[in-house]
Amino acid sequence: MRTFTVTIGLIGVLASHAAFAQEPAPGGATQPPPAEAPPPPPAVAAPGTTMGAPTPFGAAGPTGPSVWGVLPWGGYGMGARYMMPLPISPLLTRTKFRDYWALEFGADILRFGYDYGGGTTAYSYNWTEIIPVVGMMWQFWINDSFAVYPKVELGYAFGWYSGANGSTAGLSCGNRIFPDGTAGLLYKLGNGITLRAEAGYVGGKAGVAWLF
Repeated sequence: MRTFTVTIGLIGVLASHAAFAQEPAPGGATQPPPAEAPPPPPAVAAPGTTMGAPTPFGAAGPTGPSVWGVLPWGGYGMGARYMMPLPISPLLTRTKFRDYWALEFGADILRFGYDYGGGTTAYSYNWTEIIPVVGMMWQFWINDSFAVYPKVELGYAFGWYSGANGSTAGLSCGNRIFPDGTAGLLYKLGNGITLRAEAGYVGGKAGVAWLF
């Protein structure tokens, strides 16, 4: 009987110790849950760029050749240009548009016809000229496919007369410094192929460019 009583007493002591171990420490607080990680900061555009602006040719701008036909006033011709980006900061840094600065150089060959007088005093002649030029343009890209631009060029026209019957004194054209100003547009088709057109002092130009 004494053994039974001792056994019951030991069981009671062990049970009270177990209950005491499960109770929180006096004055202690429960451990708070871990704090949630803060949200990432909003994306910020790099200096000189615009969030959401079209990027048809990356950050630098287009490079490549163009060829076109020319319809000058009173003549016809053809020409070619090569476009290179200029390291000038864009102007439209706070808009949804993109702009680039570019240098273009190349040449046009033009032929003009002139008719004067009537009857027995009528005469005519032609003037053919080659114009090496260099110019600067500012491209305003409305979206990834379409842009407009103004451009100024400066060159030197030199050439020759035909059908002038010897004397060329007093005839129109001739060798001269050749300034030009144009307004144009670019329409990007894909794979580098871009349609372009210009109108200005010389007349109208339309052709195709391979820009990358």
